[in-house]
Amino acid sequence: MAEDTRTKRDTTSRDQEKREKAWESAPLLPQPDPREGLDHRWARASSRGESDNINISQALREGWEPVLASDYPELQVKSDRGSQYPDNVLVGGLLLMSRPAEIGDQFRERAARESEGQIEALDQSFFREQDPRMPLIKPERKTRISFGDN
Repeated sequence: MAEDTRTKRDTTSRDQEKREKAWESAPLLPQPDPREGLDHRWARASSRGESDNINISQALREGWEPVLASDYPELQVKSDRGSQYPDNVLVGGLLLMSRPAEIGDQFRERAARESEGQIEALDQSFFREQDPRMPLIKPERKTRISFGDN
């Protein structure tokens, strides 16, 4: 009987066969850990060394508030040197801000209503020019997906 020349299973390990993980650069803007009930965004606080007070004022009026760096230790960032927001998270002229998610939901609902109103107005304008000899087909605004023979 021939001698078994195969390597025994218990002497090999998949750990030895693992590929090295490729190096990836860190993102330019760190993302905070999600917090329940809060939306986050980066707002331009300055550009080319000039402060952008108009943009920050608009963000404040929309319910956004600058976050404190002490509340987000996972970001591991230091604010820009000489900034007017020394206690906040400021990276490259961008200020991290948060607001309650319910305000964001209200903004999205309002934008959806405005879009629907604009589409309806366009449809009404288009169908006003309809000729009875050649009626226009009303476009479908909802998608239908079917699979197989259905």
